[in-house]
Amino acid sequence: MSVSEDTNGLWFEHGQLVPRMSKLAATDIDELLGGGIGNCGTPFIVTDATQDWSCKDWTFDWLKETYGHIAVETAASFESPVRMTGRLGDYIDYITDERDPAGRVPHGFDYVDPETGDPVDHSAAVPDGPQYLVSWDLEEISSIADHFHQPYFMRSRNLLDRLMPETKRGLFNKHTFAFIGPKGSLSQLHNDHDHTHSYLSQVIGRKKLVLFSPAEAHLVAKVDRFGFTIGGSGVDPRKPDLKRFPHLMDAHPFECVLEPGDLLFLPSGWLHCAYGLTAGVSVAKDSVDHLNFGKWFQSMAVTNLPKLASRIVQHPSFQAEAVIPDWAAQSRTDPSILSFLTRHYQA
Repeated sequence: MSVSEDTNGLWFEHGQLVPRMSKLAATDIDELLGGGIGNCGTPFIVTDATQDWSCKDWTFDWLKETYGHIAVETAASFESPVRMTGRLGDYIDYITDERDPAGRVPHGFDYVDPETGDPVDHSAAVPDGPQYLVSWDLEEISSIADHFHQPYFMRSRNLLDRLMPETKRGLFNKHTFAFIGPKGSLSQLHNDHDHTHSYLSQVIGRKKLVLFSPAEAHLVAKVDRFGFTIGGSGVDPRKPDLKRFPHLMDAHPFECVLEPGDLLFLPSGWLHCAYGLTAGVSVAKDSVDHLNFGKWFQSMAVTNLPKLASRIVQHPSFQAEAVIPDWAAQSRTDPSILSFLTRHYQA
């Protein structure tokens, strides 16, 4: 089996390194995002994208002092049923402790229901991996999100930046994140929501990633009709199961190790798995341009149809009974109408 035990080297012997580049022009981006395997683009690392970002100066001590009071939710992975909540300061103490974080939990953290956020009794539960602060939403914390932004080569391309902040936040999914975790933290193989492009920039520590083209998603994971990975169905590159994925070796994995200052750009739909080589902090933003607008809009409409319909029926122009359609009137008192509309749209 052509898999390496060295997490600093290639996990797959037939893999290839993500290309590293700088001083990108618009024509370069068109080629990188529009070519590649199945014309699904090619991931790339940019080494000169974060030079004017103030997050370069972040340290664990500074994060703890400045934002340590903020409540955060952690889990061993996206799919873990065991979630915990506590203060960021206590979590930073947990990930910077020299002891192995696996099997331990952060001091002062409580178990919560992943759906409701209500406290639950998991005192006898053993976490299925180190607790990881995954996709910490920074759009509610403007002071920290101001420390980084879209890289220079996407500033004139990103259609999301042309929306009013209230519109973007009110109708669409989150698009600004931080990932904070200990050594050994793992983001299982997945692709990002709504078919957005995205970047992952390393601020503190080192992180290893393996990536697969959406054109080859069926070789490495179960995917739904929209091309998104289902649950934790993707291959684990640390110990791949050829019985579950008999055609894995037909795929063309890309691999990389991110160092502080590196920015990995992922074209729409690319599957990726991330592993913390050290305790670390990464930041991320999503983007939409003319190449992924169609898929993004379709996905956004399906995801947000109930919210959109709810706002439509509350609009003042619908308040006059003479113009309000029957379905809108019914949806005010019967939420099942919105559920039906969503299922009908997806069909």
